[in-house]
Amino acid sequence: MDLPKILSSELVYKGRVFAVYKEIFMTEKGETVIEVVRHRGAVAILPVLSDGRIVLEKQYRYSIRDFIYEVPAGTLEENEKPESCAKRELTEETGFVAETLDYITKILMSPGYVDEQIYLFVARVKQNVTQTNLDRDEIIQTVIMKPEEAIEMIRNGKIIDAKTISLILLAKSLGYI
Repeated sequence: MDLPKILSSELVYKGRVFAVYKEIFMTEKGETVIEVVRHRGAVAILPVLSDGRIVLEKQYRYSIRDFIYEVPAGTLEENEKPESCAKRELTEETGFVAETLDYITKILMSPGYVDEQIYLFVARVKQNVTQTNLDRDEIIQTVIMKPEEAIEMIRNGKIIDAKTISLILLAKSLGYI
């Protein structure tokens, strides 16, 4: 199967975090138009305390106008390596510092229209060693729980964030929690 040939790519919108392009490409069936969101990428980190409990966040997300449970996460800065971003975001959002940081995998959130890759990490952390440094738009409460509680929250629909579900279940299957 041949890759489609890109005929044009026009910038429609450029924001702080992503850009939107109108792209036209040719497949065996003909010309197709699609809107594509281009994103620098992001990281998500599952912090694990020495006693085996995990650190999650209850974070307000403006797009859905509600609080949801998530793992700490954030967008890569220009030319930033995922490992550096993971350490930075972990400390900024939770005040925890990674003693170890293990890369698990990367995932695509919604490849039908966005190219964002999220790099997943598990961090062994020390108790809060520093203050958080939240962005102006972040409303976050740190929540510490047993992994079994988080898995039950996934089962009963209280954790609905895809990156969080992926990371918790991968960490469980790989023996991190």
